[in-house]
Amino acid sequence: MTIKFDKMTEESTFLNPANNFEPQTQKIEYRVDPLTKETTFINVTAIERGVKWSIELDEAELQEIVEKSRAGCFMCTGQVEKVTPKYPKEIIPEGRLTVGQVYLFPNTFALARYAAVLTFPGKHFLRLDEYTPRVLTDCLNCALEFIRRVHRSDPDAEHAVIGCNYLFPAGSSTVHSHFHIFMTAFPFDEVKRLVAESKRYFDENSANYWSELVEAERGEGERYIGRIGNTDWLTPFAPIGGKGVQGLVRGKANFLEFDDGDIGDLAQGLSKVLGYYQRQKVSSFNLLIYSGPLGTKLEYFWPGLRVVVRGYLPPFYTSDINWRGKLLLRREEWFDMPETVAAQLKEEFKNTG
Repeated sequence: MTIKFDKMTEESTFLNPANNFEPQTQKIEYRVDPLTKETTFINVTAIERGVKWSIELDEAELQEIVEKSRAGCFMCTGQVEKVTPKYPKEIIPEGRLTVGQVYLFPNTFALARYAAVLTFPGKHFLRLDEYTPRVLTDCLNCALEFIRRVHRSDPDAEHAVIGCNYLFPAGSSTVHSHFHIFMTAFPFDEVKRLVAESKRYFDENSANYWSELVEAERGEGERYIGRIGNTDWLTPFAPIGGKGVQGLVRGKANFLEFDDGDIGDLAQGLSKVLGYYQRQKVSSFNLLIYSGPLGTKLEYFWPGLRVVVRGYLPPFYTSDINWRGKLLLRREEWFDMPETVAAQLKEEFKNTG
């Protein structure tokens, strides 16, 4: 096993006016992702002292936002059937797709050959702890049914991702709870990079990186959260966002290989993570579920899920993505150490049925 968890430390010292200009030193960790070699900067001192971005939206303010947004909401029952677009019959004969409580229709503003919205017409707003395994199973089943149908009618659309922006700090344009699907003939940069780096690792080590990562993290014990069925859950060593969590589907390469067990396992794990976020008073998150190219068996790649929280500074919205993240592509962690998040989530996963 050749996986390494490399980290270095630096110190930043200044004269603190709040303490009569006495020297104050802060510790900064520089962590290297074992696969991509990308780096994350963590201000350990700030986290230890509780100095971090706010993630909590005032409950009264949130309720007011939710209630105001109900009027004329185009995703609610009675409106979504009237005002949303439909797919051509050769793709979705019924125009829109329904699975359980989930309703799927084309995005009016497409950024891919196929851009779909999945929503819950009967429930305007889902709190994080209302994303039950049943709700998420319906959502994933609907998404994968759409992906299968599109790929049958258009095999060139072999790249697919599922995503979510939960509330405005995460980039959502509406309060009504919903997910997105993008499908295209062109690979998405981050997934393309993960596939390429996974192949490089396989060629150099004759081993699947993701399998070795899980075993290495289980051995370390600090960031491995637990296993649900055919899925493994952990916090990344070099996180890409606050309270980041990663789920992996064992032995599969792309969405078309998922079975009911995989879907149920992902739904149960994600429900536990979002429930944990609720208890941590998280207001907003971003989610990505990704796979390799559809219909292509890759022995060196596992599909997965990534979820991170987004910061909120009341009373004004302030993004936690700044010039460093947007233009320098630098990753910074201001919320919690990954090891802390994993330790807390392990308790949630102990009750897995």
